[in-house]
Amino acid sequence: MSVEETMNSIVMKDRLQTDASPEPTPNDFRIRWSLEPFAATDMVDAWLDLGSEMQSFYADRIRADVETQHEILHSRSPAELARIQAAFFRRAVSDYRAHMGRVTEILDHCWFPRAGQPKT
Repeated sequence: MSVEETMNSIVMKDRLQTDASPEPTPNDFRIRWSLEPFAATDMVDAWLDLGSEMQSFYADRIRADVETQHEILHSRSPAELARIQAAFFRRAVSDYRAHMGRVTEILDHCWFPRAGQPKT
């Protein structure tokens, strides 16, 4: 018996017998992947809102860093330098708190939609 005949016999012997078109029974478990109409669009909008917030925050923080560096370079005494650094850290903490509040609000709307707001 050649290798080709051996392979054909194995394939024919081990082949499962199936119906041409099996009818599903009510007890069959089937997974169906479907999104609500426009749900994917709403999810993309939510991600874009989150990305926009992040980019705006980063741009504002970099702008504040540059302003602070400019003030530090023009400071004339150690006391003035300490004042500039303290103001910078105070503003940074305030900005980060506000940013986390906005991000939390965006994520809150994503997970718990309000009346009239599309589900995302």
